[in-house]
Amino acid sequence: MSGIAPYIMALCRPATGSVFGADGMPLDGALDANIAIACDAIARAAGEHGARLVVFPQFAMTGYTPLGPEAWLGAAVTFPGPEMERLGEAARKAGVYAAVQIAEKHAAFPGRYFFSVAVLTPEGEIDLAYRKNYSLSLRTSPVDVYDRFVETFGHAAFLPVLDTPIGGLGVTIGAEPHWPEPIRAMALKGAEVILNPVAAMQGIDYLNRPGAELCRPVRAFENAVYFGMANIAQGELASQAWDYEGRPIGAAVSEEFHLSTIDIEALRRARSQPAGNLLAGMLPQIEEDRSALTLWPSNAFGDAPPAGFAAMIAVETQVRERLQALGRDHAPAPEPTS
Repeated sequence: MSGIAPYIMALCRPATGSVFGADGMPLDGALDANIAIACDAIARAAGEHGARLVVFPQFAMTGYTPLGPEAWLGAAVTFPGPEMERLGEAARKAGVYAAVQIAEKHAAFPGRYFFSVAVLTPEGEIDLAYRKNYSLSLRTSPVDVYDRFVETFGHAAFLPVLDTPIGGLGVTIGAEPHWPEPIRAMALKGAEVILNPVAAMQGIDYLNRPGAELCRPVRAFENAVYFGMANIAQGELASQAWDYEGRPIGAAVSEEFHLSTIDIEALRRARSQPAGNLLAGMLPQIEEDRSALTLWPSNAFGDAPPAGFAAMIAVETQVRERLQALGRDHAPAPEPTS
């Protein structure tokens, strides 16, 4: 049986612009122009750099903006749809896998939008669609429409993994690596390369917590996976990749491309060594079933999207208060008065 030859992963930062005008609504033709830039980048990643896997940042197709649902719905696309077909055709011509983050709308969820990633194949098809689960945002989180999401896509769509001739691919968006559970779940489903589109405009963490810089190499190490973080071109933080031991790999060859070598067979050999695969040493039988805890609820916004951040913070507050009532968390003491 022949193995998987090492290949190039290109983390791409195309110089796309915002699709939103001064009134906060999408500009005619702006999304099409950004998609044309991305299609060209796919062709050059393969043709000039020999890439087999291309990863675009979060908001690369639209630009980043703190606008509300109406604006994002105006810029959202469907999977499949004409915009994704153009990107798929570029992936087909280049013979690559391409991970593209974009706002997605779906007929089963009227008035809502997801922040989603489509993994396009060398055949030009969307073979994996991932919708962002974690972090507070006015976009719809799949768990907040849990029942309808499962009815529409199936439970496996929460954390999908795509088995390909270049290894198992999984996706996590933005700050989701701050939670270890989803990447561990994908690794246990066969993920060997985790793709992480981000839009870190200043630092990697908007709360400036130093530990956030450790999360991605730690996720790579603890799950024995490659990890590729592609940051938006306007962001100060460079794109970066790590190998299955948490070691930084690759280098930027231009402002647009960071290239690294993915050696799946080396990963598999490392996982096969005694004590080399931390997944094989897991002891789930000694852990508590977290699904029985009163954590973030299913269907928290099943009837309507959250009216604003205050609605989501209210849910988070209720969860913390329930944990405190169970003795699983503790409220801080009152601030001393002067």
